Order: sequence, then structure tokens, then C-alpha cells
Amino acid sequence: MKYKTWGVILLVGIVGIVLYYVFDPTAAEWFPKCRFYMLTGYKCPGCGMQRMLHSLLHGDVVAAFRYNAFLLTVFPVLIGLLAFDSWKKWLSKKCSFLSTYVIAGLLLASTLLWWILRNVYGW
Repeated sequence: MKYKTWGVILLVGIVGIVLYYVFDPTAAEWFPKCRFYMLTGYKCPGCGMQRMLHSLLHGDVVAAFRYNAFLLTVFPVLIGLLAFDSWKKWLSKKCSFLSTYVIAGLLLASTLLWWILRNVYGW
């Protein structure tokens, strides 16, 4: 990508982080609400993500885990996958078992499992 694109991505990321640090999504009415939850009453895999991010930015990992345990644990994996994608030429011989299809399948299956379990057991 060009430097201008990276600059815009960085700026949007910083603004987003500042907004989620300053404003609590549970108190601010202008934060987006989950349409799936509003229509069905069931939580989607991403429900609680905004509150989780707010809690993380304030150093409250326990509350972040309560809001969305799945995203909190999968986020480092996604960062690792992005790093792997950036360094895949160097790592390809060492990590050839990490195919894109295997990783995508595992992420999809774990997301569906989380979606079901959080609604059945109230997580």
C-alpha cells in the first residue's frame, strides 16, 4: 500500500482508540448497537466487542473477558496471522502447515461454536 493509505488507516485507528477510551459504549447513545441482537434477542459473535475494547483500553482485562471472551482470545491470533502474512516468504518453509484454508476453516468453526455456546449457556 502507499504511504498515504497507511497514514489514513493509522489516523482512523488512533481516532477510534481515543473515542473508545474517552466514551463508554454502554453510556453513549451514539455508539452503534447490534442489529442482530435487536432483531432476534440472540447475541452475535461480535456482541460486547465495543465494551470489551473500552475495558481493555482502561486496563480491565477481566471485564473485557466477560464482555466477549472469544474476541479477546482470538485477537492475538489474528495479529499473528497478519504478521505471518507479512513475513510469509521468509516463514513459508518453516510453517508450511499453516495454509490459508486451514486457518480460515478453524476460525470459521470456532466462531460458529462461540456463537452457539454463548446463546445456549448465556456467555
